[in-house]
Amino acid sequence: MNIIHRHIWASLVRGYFPVFLILLSVFSLIVLVDEIDEVGKGQYTFFKATEFLILTMPSRIVFLAPFVALLGSIMALGGLANGRELIAMQASGVSPFQIAGAVMKYGMVFILGVAAMEQFVTPPLDQKAFFARSFALSESGAYQSKQGFWFKDGRRYVRIQKVLYGKIPQGIDIFEFGPDGQLQRYLHAREANMDDPEKWVLKQVQQKLIRGQAFSKDYVEAMVWNSPLRQQEMRVLTLPTSSLSTADLYRYVQILDRKGQNSVRYELAFWQKVFRPLNTGLMILMAIPFAFGPLRSMSTGKRVLMGSLAGLGYYLVVQVLEQIGGILGLTQVMTVLAPFGSLLGATIIFWRQSL
Repeated sequence: MNIIHRHIWASLVRGYFPVFLILLSVFSLIVLVDEIDEVGKGQYTFFKATEFLILTMPSRIVFLAPFVALLGSIMALGGLANGRELIAMQASGVSPFQIAGAVMKYGMVFILGVAAMEQFVTPPLDQKAFFARSFALSESGAYQSKQGFWFKDGRRYVRIQKVLYGKIPQGIDIFEFGPDGQLQRYLHAREANMDDPEKWVLKQVQQKLIRGQAFSKDYVEAMVWNSPLRQQEMRVLTLPTSSLSTADLYRYVQILDRKGQNSVRYELAFWQKVFRPLNTGLMILMAIPFAFGPLRSMSTGKRVLMGSLAGLGYYLVVQVLEQIGGILGLTQVMTVLAPFGSLLGATIIFWRQSL
């Protein structure tokens, strides 16, 4: 049995690798073409476009994982079926369910890898990529350094150490200089509320005033601050929801719910990330019956074509249902769960007819 497991593992590797390589190359080329269109705007160069492409590569791997799992498994099992190796395994006493169990066992390694990458690898790389891209494309004079983000408005300089959840500036330092170039006022806030882009609410503020040789300081829990940041500068502080980790999305949804604010977009992104590893596992389950039953005699090309159509159809259905769910006011978990449950039911029926 160990020999059979090793053979199935080797077949899966041979099936996954070309699919992964082809899909990643195609989608990366599409992204690169889009980025080249932006080259020349602001300080955005071809080198920065290439850097963006590389930094966002892991997120494309995660996005493509269900398709790689489906097509790779179909290719691997299809090759075994065409070579009559599956028949030989069954003749030696290995049941189709044992073969399917071995496929799922090794598929779990891929699924867990996708889940870990989505939580720990892609968020920091995506955030770095999107911030660098936004600052390079911006013509506002905004600057990003290791110490944070810098903005200038007249004699006022603003530094933001980091942006939590892609929406909440934290560690805000504001320096105001007089006509003689001397520092007159310094503010430090723990974080800010940017609900009104023109009037931020600074929280836990330490203020220092300098008048000649006189120096004073005070502390306020919250204060309204007239932000000098223009619309372009505000955009560079905002991250797409896809760049946040699953844990960060969950925490930010809780914050928005406590404030009574709309959290639909972030809740949908959260459930999409939760279900992505599950969708990857479901694609492997759906691929297994392609090598058994009435589909056994099909060529690998036909199997891959049918699998591609099934995967694409599922993706389109998910996109349509998400839009319909938003219009009808359905809960986001139901919007994501409905197509998953439907495909799972169809896969079970497919299994009963094939195995």
